[in-house]
Amino acid sequence: MYRVEEDNARPRLLNLLIIVTLITIVVSLYYLIDYYLVRDGSNGKVTWFAPNQSCELNHAPCTAELGRFGRITLALEGDISPLTPLGIRVMTEGVSPEGVEVDFIGRHMDMGVKRSVLNTTDAQSLERQHWQGEGQLGFCSSATMAWRAQVIVTTERGRLGSWFDFDSHPQATTAEQLESSVDQLFRSDTRPTHQGS
Repeated sequence: MYRVEEDNARPRLLNLLIIVTLITIVVSLYYLIDYYLVRDGSNGKVTWFAPNQSCELNHAPCTAELGRFGRITLALEGDISPLTPLGIRVMTEGVSPEGVEVDFIGRHMDMGVKRSVLNTTDAQSLERQHWQGEGQLGFCSSATMAWRAQVIVTTERGRLGSWFDFDSHPQATTAEQLESSVDQLFRSDTRPTHQGS
């Protein structure tokens, strides 16, 4: 009698282990299919890839790998200081983006998001595309402001991105221009109005 109960217990335990194994395989397949095939970007989430090296964006273009999807290179042209128009160039390699945008955010201080949507400058090619636009950093009264440029590439597989950190140093002329503009604004508001005699 004991032997019969032991034989019945083994198949139950074996059946339970088989069911647990099958559930594990199904869940694993779901995540693999989602990662490799589905990622259509409809949810708006960005898959972030950490920059692989330190780079001085103030002095030279910086490159980041987007995993197995390709790579991006960001270059900022002009004076990297607040309230100054800043040329933005992004080169994509190995990925065919539908759109590219660059967000400037303060790293240690909330400065809001300064988003720049870039336009492509050449034919759609999977190997290499150039994108360009213009942006501007917000004004900060501190001597040095720490910024992060987040490059977001929209593809048919989803939104991919990486970031580059850099510092801006306000020029004396920028601070003086801002002060002068504020002074002129207040002077124009306090002028007496003359009525005809």
